[in-house]
Amino acid sequence: MRKSKNKVKKIFFVFFGLISFSLGAIGIIIPGLPTTPFMILSSILFLNSSDKLYTWLTAHEKFGKYVLDFKKGKGITFKTKLYAQTMMLLTMSLSLIPISPAFIENVVVRIILAISAVFSFWLVGFKIPTNKSLKNESIKK
Repeated sequence: MRKSKNKVKKIFFVFFGLISFSLGAIGIIIPGLPTTPFMILSSILFLNSSDKLYTWLTAHEKFGKYVLDFKKGKGITFKTKLYAQTMMLLTMSLSLIPISPAFIENVVVRIILAISAVFSFWLVGFKIPTNKSLKNESIKK
């Protein structure tokens, strides 16, 4: 493992790795909050700071497979991409459309959400590779 030797950096990476993991775990429950990108970020942060946390995450029964597949260059499944982008689009639309009950009135927050939505949609759709396993082939048929 290529851990950082700087103790402050290690603490920083562990702290933000745990926050990223928490957001990813919450993303399982809350539509629009992606899980896989947060787990991948957590793995990168843990890889640079804590062998114990990195091993725990990659061996995790729910998240480990996604992290390892991404690390191997397989990316995420088409179904996961479709779900993530649909939920992001739905959630952001409800937050940005004035007639929605979830409309956010603060203009700065709406701009940040819009930029975040576009970036996340682009990242999931075009930068993260699609895992072409046999399970995915049945989705396309």
